[in-house]
Amino acid sequence: MAANGNRTFRVELIGAVFMIVAGSVLHFAFGWFGGWRPLALVAAVNESIWEHLKLAFWPGLFWGMVIRPPEDLNRANVLAAKGFSLLATAALIVAISTSYSAILGRSLLPLDIGTFVAAILIGQCLSGWSLTRGFVRGRAVRRIGLALLMLQLFSYSVFTFFPPNHWLFIEERSGLRGIQMNDPMALSSSGERVEVAAE
Repeated sequence: MAANGNRTFRVELIGAVFMIVAGSVLHFAFGWFGGWRPLALVAAVNESIWEHLKLAFWPGLFWGMVIRPPEDLNRANVLAAKGFSLLATAALIVAISTSYSAILGRSLLPLDIGTFVAAILIGQCLSGWSLTRGFVRGRAVRRIGLALLMLQLFSYSVFTFFPPNHWLFIEERSGLRGIQMNDPMALSSSGERVEVAAE
């Protein structure tokens, strides 16, 4: 049991490294591919906090779908654990980013990177704990975890293309939100169409 638990934690820590690397690639992928709109589903299209949450979610979901479930657990248990852990990762990114930027009055790239890395590591440790302790073995908890995962899946699939008028989705530098900011006529935080100067 202890050996299996250690293996699970090792797998989740390897997953953390994968998520950090894959998320870093996805941060730039939309620009690398010339703003190819289908890629906006998984890649960041601007510098809003919301778009950075996607960079942890999609690699984390992929990891949960490809790893071998621990003994006595199945794929549904693993994905339920991801429902909790990926939500915790997102909450940590939002909480830390907004807290330090409120204190300093601005965002700093080294702190943004550190926040991203720390939130993923904590989330993956939570996932490892959930799996090794059997937290997601119960039917009710498993259903809640899977429901949370589906809610996140829906949100990350929709809100880049149809972003709510909320600070979480607004890029601080430009005041624009969602993939519309890459159009000649973008959607401002007030909901008005505004012309974006070509860079």
